[in-house]
Amino acid sequence: MEPPKVRQVHPMFVHFPQALFPVAFGAFCLYFATGVREFEAGAFACALFGLLAAPFTAATGLLDWWTHYKAYMTSVFRIKIIGAFVLMALAGPAVLLRAFHPGLAVLPLAGLGWVYFGLLTACAATCVVVGYYGGKLVFH
Repeated sequence: MEPPKVRQVHPMFVHFPQALFPVAFGAFCLYFATGVREFEAGAFACALFGLLAAPFTAATGLLDWWTHYKAYMTSVFRIKIIGAFVLMALAGPAVLLRAFHPGLAVLPLAGLGWVYFGLLTACAATCVVVGYYGGKLVFH
């Protein structure tokens, strides 16, 4: 079966989770430092929209890998594919945790607040790793 002739779909989608999760982390850090509740609400909104964008980003990445690289597996693609699933596995619980426990981020942080902060941190770190390896493909 011939792969579809679709070009540059993944780069359009990749910017959403790659930006939204680090912004969610940064906004939560600003909330932690200032106590301004709007930063915490912004962090949640960014994480939510990042989670919603992540499956489309992963799907278009797999499509581009199949189309442009004939699904040839290298360590870079392995890291990016695993990273995409790790990101969604971290973001899902972060968003659900905050959605079902809206008071978890009351300062000073306690149990679930620290778990939420850790998940946002891990999401941002995962984006850095996946983005780094994506850059290796683009700027080789």
